[in-house]
Amino acid sequence: MIARLYEMKREFSILGLFFTGIIVGIGTLFAFQRGGQDFEVFYQAWRLVLNGNGAEIYRVSPDRFLYAPGFAWLLSPLALLPRALALGLWCLAKAAVLGLIIRFFSGRLYKDPLLATGVGGWAVLLLTRPILIDFQYGQVNTFIVGAAVWALLRHFGTPSGRASHWGWDVLSWGLLAVAAIAKIFPLPLLLVPWLAPAFASSARIKNERWGVLIGVVLVAGIPFLGTGFSGGLEIYRGWSEALVMKGFPLESHNQSFAAFLHHYFTRAATPVLSEGGAVLPFGFDLFSTVTVRVLAFAWTLVSGFAVLVWLVWGYRRRAPVEWIAIVIALLILPSHLVWKPYFVMGLPVAILCAHSWLGSGKMMGIVLYLVAFALINLTGFDFVGHQLGPRLEAASLLLWTHLGMIVAVLISGMISVKTPGLRSS
Repeated sequence: MIARLYEMKREFSILGLFFTGIIVGIGTLFAFQRGGQDFEVFYQAWRLVLNGNGAEIYRVSPDRFLYAPGFAWLLSPLALLPRALALGLWCLAKAAVLGLIIRFFSGRLYKDPLLATGVGGWAVLLLTRPILIDFQYGQVNTFIVGAAVWALLRHFGTPSGRASHWGWDVLSWGLLAVAAIAKIFPLPLLLVPWLAPAFASSARIKNERWGVLIGVVLVAGIPFLGTGFSGGLEIYRGWSEALVMKGFPLESHNQSFAAFLHHYFTRAATPVLSEGGAVLPFGFDLFSTVTVRVLAFAWTLVSGFAVLVWLVWGYRRRAPVEWIAIVIALLILPSHLVWKPYFVMGLPVAILCAHSWLGSGKMMGIVLYLVAFALINLTGFDFVGHQLGPRLEAASLLLWTHLGMIVAVLISGMISVKTPGLRSS
């Protein structure tokens, strides 16, 4: 009987890994077939830096380069490669990061490595749509969640319980600092070595703080090395202007709470890219533009406050893996702009949900998994048609499902032990 149960777990895990491989393969294919639009923006910025024209990164671009200038400088060596080879390495690195996330984050739940990675594979399947879009566009969200998971797992101790190595501590938090400065929304995580020192020795905390400081100075200061002080200031002015000019996108694929209010509670029509940019009416004339702005600002304040509260309080109440998963998932909520690939930040929460819902073997857990899967992956126009698809997209279903999974982790009590290196069978 025990042997049969183990064999079932093994088959379950192999199937999860199979799905992950398929998703990575399709995502890589999409990146080459459908253009890798965001990667093209990055690649152009890298080429400008290599050619000594870094000051032009916010003015000369296939679309809009919206990241910190240091991001372009640090990754500019990739532009020494032909674009196709660079994109291939980009996708390969992303696949490796996905594998490391599901292996080591799930490894805090299970002693059996195969079972750990298998459950992680089912979590990847749950987030198929955001992950495919992240690959397709050549985005950076997978790298960001990977940096966050690595740094935060090290903060709570190595899985084997071995002593911390200062070099890895500094490197992991330095990479997280680079990612946070580059894309802004992970910035609250850089407060962890100061606000959430639980389970970390004083030596590790010191290493983490040095890592943060080195990463911030590196990514913020490197543009000045190539352009001088006045040139660096001009580049940062260009970054600020680029962010302001981005404004508040009202397209249906913006999944933020603010966009949802505009889509459904004002008379303003919604642009839908899947319909060729057609502007379609979805909402009711309930709120004025001013009211929507006030409500959206209130959402940003409340959700931002929730992030800070979780940073300073959550780790005292919940297991490290729960705390890590939720704090990463919360990061995207305050923003007025939440594209679909941003929900890759929910991967650690998805791993815990897969652990709870599928690991229990109960019908209710399987139903919850299937409902979440359908809401995330089966609500696009290619599944429900061009009449219903844009309406569901404008309803920010990915946001609500993301919130639902956070709540599921919070209320389930799936992890009761509050020690580093936690594993349960």
